[in-house]
Amino acid sequence: MITNTGKNILAKYLVGQAPAYASYIAVGCGAKPVASNYTFSPSEITNIQAKETLDFEMFRVPIISRGYVTENGTPKIVLTAELPTEERYEISEVGVYSAGSNPSAGTNDSKTIYAFTQNENWEYHSATSATSIPIIYEPLDPAEDNVIDVEAIRGEDTPVFQTNADNRVFTDQDRASRYERCRFLNNIVALRGDSSTMSLDSGGHLVVDSGDHIHLNGVALDFNRNAPTDQIKLAFSVINKDGDAPSGVVPENVKLLLEFASEDVFGAGEFARLEINLDNGTESDEHDFSSNRYVVVTRQLQDLYKSAGFSWNSVNIVKAYTSVTYQGQPSNQFYVCLDAARFENITDVNPLYGLTGYSVIKNADDETIIKRSNTTNFIEFRFSMDVA
Repeated sequence: MITNTGKNILAKYLVGQAPAYASYIAVGCGAKPVASNYTFSPSEITNIQAKETLDFEMFRVPIISRGYVTENGTPKIVLTAELPTEERYEISEVGVYSAGSNPSAGTNDSKTIYAFTQNENWEYHSATSATSIPIIYEPLDPAEDNVIDVEAIRGEDTPVFQTNADNRVFTDQDRASRYERCRFLNNIVALRGDSSTMSLDSGGHLVVDSGDHIHLNGVALDFNRNAPTDQIKLAFSVINKDGDAPSGVVPENVKLLLEFASEDVFGAGEFARLEINLDNGTESDEHDFSSNRYVVVTRQLQDLYKSAGFSWNSVNIVKAYTSVTYQGQPSNQFYVCLDAARFENITDVNPLYGLTGYSVIKNADDETIIKRSNTTNFIEFRFSMDVA
């Protein structure tokens, strides 16, 4: 579907005022895929037309071919691009951009901040020490009973670990139908639902009462030159320890705290916190964990909870705490799997740059499209042509 931005850029392109309206295809993972026969409501169509970014963009690839076809009696412009060969991705949304990046933003443009990969060197910080996060490549359900049993694999209590997004346990149909798999690359960091305990203070902000976290040292993030309305997005999934648990075994609440700080101790030094506190439900401030376990949370820079003297120049460590409540208590029956974090520049406006087309993945089984590692794949985006 062409966006409002796309209509403006296309009009400029037709009269020679814009160099291109479609140069790159952007591939994302944030949207929930829908069935082939799904009909978008008028409000959903309005929201799609107003889109300026993907829900969670993974990468962009240059358009290498343009064509024209007639499909079911409808003429369409076909744009084709080649996907990266090496990595694994799960695709749930696709967009078209007039350029590969925003020339007005320069070095302050949108980018992936963290992908929670092994190369980023995240550490597990317990009450006694900071150690490397154990990596598990073998199936997480050694008994093939769809139950994640890390203790049986490692022989010890393991509240935090890394694994592949295509681990055998995640291929179970029940898990797939709840969208439990992570989508960005093929590496995730999983934190057990009781790895920490959090509550709310009098101002409604998250407080870490006890427990462990993961952290990344030596970071350098400088968003001081970005607008307060620019965004940070965090993508994660919530998974059941027992994939065949009754349908009523659903998280009651998920708390996740991503803290950009100067000190490793919670509450010490300067900090900016991205706070997530989601109850299970269908209201605007809730998330329906019964049907969709993949979550993307967006916060403007100005909405982060900051200490009085905070500056992005003071950040040298990033920490993540998680807590999943079930039956009123932090529960070891769930894991929070961190997928990726992204910065989105939405304020440096360029009249010749923007998201010109957007589509949610639609197929018979309302599933994501998996691009597997070390495979060659092409992607098409089609614009319908009609006469008004």
